[in-house]
Amino acid sequence: MIKDIIRKLRVNALHGIANIRAGSIEPKESLLIIAPHPDDEVIGCAGLIQRSLNKGNDVYVIILTGGEASHNGCCGITSQELITARRGLAININRKLGIPTKNLFFLDYPDGKISYNHQETDKLSRLIKNIHPHAIFIPHKGEGWNDHIQAGNIIRRITKEMTDIRLYEYCVWFWYYNTWKIDWKNAQLLNMTKEEHLRKKEAIDKYIYPKAPCGKPWSGGLPNVFIEANYWNKELYFKQK
Repeated sequence: MIKDIIRKLRVNALHGIANIRAGSIEPKESLLIIAPHPDDEVIGCAGLIQRSLNKGNDVYVIILTGGEASHNGCCGITSQELITARRGLAININRKLGIPTKNLFFLDYPDGKISYNHQETDKLSRLIKNIHPHAIFIPHKGEGWNDHIQAGNIIRRITKEMTDIRLYEYCVWFWYYNTWKIDWKNAQLLNMTKEEHLRKKEAIDKYIYPKAPCGKPWSGGLPNVFIEANYWNKELYFKQK
């Protein structure tokens, strides 16, 4: 209870600081979002996705895992059943946001064990080279979840020599964990319109509320503080290069 109160106060403080210190971001060219799990792309970037598509830009999403660890120790649902269900949600939700199915890619990194040394990194590298977007969006380095941190590290290594690709961090678990060392000088805010904000909230809900046979959401149980923080009508990004 006390921890949740502290987290809410921190979220409110960060929202306030971002409003004062962050610049603005407006997508102008093609972009690629790297999501560790099915839902991260929407929770962190649904507003950006809509804005970019409305401007006629190409948007691509690569989801690194099937999210099969969301019911660990919960029930008898198999990993493959979880992967199938969560990828099905991802296809439908991203399609409704306007992303063509051909622009949505799924890789098979193991949920909870994303690593640069995994064989899927070769596929990821080839995909990025083939897509060659103008900008790539990765999870913030202070996300707290190892998969999110490793996803960012992998992309940094893959794109190290790709000097024409801009790199940005987006926020998902950033709001929930006690991250205070923040690079505000490179912070950028996307102010969503009422329609963009409504569609983002609807997309998040379509991920986090559908339930598996055991009664638990397919995405697993998410803290209310986390959900409320990501219902914000703005999105925070950090330019890396």
